[in-house]
Amino acid sequence: MTVRSDTFERSCEHWSDAGREEMEAFYELARIDYRYLAEAYDWASAFQHLADRKSGIRLIDVACGSGKFPQALLACPGVAGLSKIPNFKLDYDLLDPSPFSVREAKQALAAPFYSGAEFCCTLQDWDEDAGLYDIAWATHALYCVPAEELEQGLARMCNSLSHDGFGFIAQGMRDGHYVGFYDQYLASMADRDGTPYSDGGQVETALKNLGMQVHSRVLNYTTVVPADRPELLESYLQRCAFDDALSLEDMLQREPLAGYLASCHDPESGEYQFPQRVGMMVFSHTEAGLTLDDAKVSGVD
Repeated sequence: MTVRSDTFERSCEHWSDAGREEMEAFYELARIDYRYLAEAYDWASAFQHLADRKSGIRLIDVACGSGKFPQALLACPGVAGLSKIPNFKLDYDLLDPSPFSVREAKQALAAPFYSGAEFCCTLQDWDEDAGLYDIAWATHALYCVPAEELEQGLARMCNSLSHDGFGFIAQGMRDGHYVGFYDQYLASMADRDGTPYSDGGQVETALKNLGMQVHSRVLNYTTVVPADRPELLESYLQRCAFDDALSLEDMLQREPLAGYLASCHDPESGEYQFPQRVGMMVFSHTEAGLTLDDAKVSGVD
């Protein structure tokens, strides 16, 4: 795997069989990201509401990764229970530039999610002529879309939505760990010319510029790495930067990254505590289409 290729190219190199070990170490911690998203709304009610209005539900997962979000949803009794309803199904299409990711995500699906079409491309290059979708989501998925290309990509996602369908995007805010860490990583590199991650605020602005109705809120939580797991800490941070050549020792010495990590370190417990702030955006062509936002679960934030 290369080190100094830019953000998108490095991410593609890591979404591969060669990056599986690092990916699995990362998700030992990052699975919680998707669990919180699954618990933030009453997804089962939103799915049922759509099913009550039409004979079938079409869904597309943009930049699907390895399928951790549908796995988290299937762990929710309400969603898993929908598979017991006669003829209830969600046709689940997958989009990702990595064939590895499409394959992994497909294997993660189970009833009531049924795998459908596969698009191996970026969101920006997607030719959204597969018909209209009732749901389009992208969860921790758009970081590598450059800020200047967000509207282009999101326009394709919005155009794919039916008139009464809804979209959902979860994207880290700039003052949260994922985006903030990557900013510090780029500032610590000798060339300092990498492409920054796009953040939740930029995504929300782009959606509004496209004329969508948007309801947003921020999810706050902390990712904790135990003091006795330095190898886990290194793998987690390497995946956050898509750079497995930068060791933990290097990170703790390079400024300003070293200062950022020091600010996340609890000297008493020895833990690293990374503050997460994730923008959650529900969007639709009309206010009436914001089905999911009516299905909030209180007390999550």
